[in-house]
Amino acid sequence: MGRPARSVVRDRLAEMLFIAGKLTAYDAHKHYQQLFSSATQRNIYYQLRRGVDLGLFNIADVVQEEGEYSWGPTTRKVYFELAKAASVQFNKQIKEYFDEARP
Repeated sequence: MGRPARSVVRDRLAEMLFIAGKLTAYDAHKHYQQLFSSATQRNIYYQLRRGVDLGLFNIADVVQEEGEYSWGPTTRKVYFELAKAASVQFNKQIKEYFDEARP
């Protein structure tokens, strides 16, 4: 049977990317936690990767950043964006959240 093709979390992530533009999975998880009920970081990462597979999201950029991290001197950040062919419903709650979050 498998997982259902539709996901509420993926739909909400699409709405977030529509309003915010590009986001890393880590940033998407932080914003998702503030906006909606709890979702695991693993689920957010899965839904973003699955959205890329389904053509809903695109990988906008992959950046290697230098720094002092517990795992080493560099980290890789993957930025996701909404695909042009994706259709999104407008969510007023998400729009208000990102309007308040931006300076």
